[in-house]
Amino acid sequence: MAISRYLEYALCRRDALSEPERAVLRDIPVHPASYLDGEVIIRQGAAPEQSCLLVKGMATREHRFEDRARITSALHIPGDFVDLHAFLLTEIDHDVVAQGDCNVEFVDRAVLEQISRKNPHLIRLLWLNTLIDAKLHRVWIATRARLSAPEQVGHLMCELHARLSVVGLVEDNTFAFPIDQRKLAGILGYSTVHMNRVVQKLRARYLLEWTRGRIRLPDPDGLAALSGFDPEYLELTPTHR
Repeated sequence: MAISRYLEYALCRRDALSEPERAVLRDIPVHPASYLDGEVIIRQGAAPEQSCLLVKGMATREHRFEDRARITSALHIPGDFVDLHAFLLTEIDHDVVAQGDCNVEFVDRAVLEQISRKNPHLIRLLWLNTLIDAKLHRVWIATRARLSAPEQVGHLMCELHARLSVVGLVEDNTFAFPIDQRKLAGILGYSTVHMNRVVQKLRARYLLEWTRGRIRLPDPDGLAALSGFDPEYLELTPTHR
């Protein structure tokens, strides 16, 4: 089974891929698996012998602290290698948890090692995804510290809109969002009541439409202006890497 096309979309948005490099991507052997909402895809602990590409749904990176509530530090979408960084690590310090039903593809570490030896440009682009993931994490920290609740929610929605557009999963400014208000409140550290008030404020300004499992941004530019969203950190300008 060939690797998901979403990875190719994400890489091509950042740099040109040659036909041989596309062929290498498409020929990567994968081990598909499915997970239900709330199931752990990658468990904290020893780094696995495979890397995991998210193909369908969303997943969160979650940190466990004994009896305390989990802390979420990332939200993954299709096309993300959710644990590629573990390729060079011995331990993973977080779980990756399915949000909604998820499909993933596991790639053996030996395959990635072979690509790194024979296809240096391609492996640089794969590592670029990991560096972008780190930038997302830093922006996540900054927005939590500096933005008001409506601005923070708006920033997240603008970010998801931009990231999902890269892999062709936005239509009419609408995308699937398998996370309800209660879960998003927990992810962002708000109460459910406060999250509901934030959503109502954004709806009243015609900046957000949220129906069951779907998000629509009626005015993406207006929401970006409200939340101070600048997509530069997503590295969406194609350039030779």
